[in-house]
Amino acid sequence: MARRVELDLLEQEKLAEIPLDASAPAGPDGETISDLEVRTSLSHRVRNLLLGIRNGFVRPDVAFQWKSLLSWKILVPAGVAVALIAAGSVAYLHLRQKEEAQVAAEKTKQLASAVPVVQEAFFPDFSIDIKDARGQYRFLQCDVTLEFQAGVELTEDRKAEIRRVIYRAAQKKGQELIRASDSGSRLKKEMQDDLRNLLGEAALKDIYITRYVFI
Repeated sequence: MARRVELDLLEQEKLAEIPLDASAPAGPDGETISDLEVRTSLSHRVRNLLLGIRNGFVRPDVAFQWKSLLSWKILVPAGVAVALIAAGSVAYLHLRQKEEAQVAAEKTKQLASAVPVVQEAFFPDFSIDIKDARGQYRFLQCDVTLEFQAGVELTEDRKAEIRRVIYRAAQKKGQELIRASDSGSRLKKEMQDDLRNLLGEAALKDIYITRYVFI
């Protein structure tokens, strides 16, 4: 830097030695040597000024040290930032999974609580004990299908009530069912009356006894 300043001073002294009224030889473009020296001196000064500004921020005599990036002043904040980003990502994924699980549980609950609307219902595997005239027990095994006039909401409680009605209707007829040749039709008529009292007169369309066996 000192050498540059010294060269600059020498150029200024050379310019001072040229008389102001002396005519300087012209350059190739018609400019005098004085004009060229002045312009060269100005560009040199601007260059020196820019170099001085740069040197104020970066020392040219000191090489860049990559190890300086490994300083704890840099590593600690960087590690904290990475840890915060990772924690935020994990928390976000956990919340998303929790929300999706809640939505799935709500859908399952809604489907489970939804009451099915049917026009036909099947009630299998009845085994009804009936005492005959001699006091011996016979067992009536049957399957029953109900057909409705329109869609009926068939809850689990309503299914249990229908099964009880069918069971009691068979026990009510008892010995009559064992002796009569048309016991199936008689049981069907008894079930119709009791089921219409339970479901409503217009609800039940027909009853089908698909299996009817005494053992």
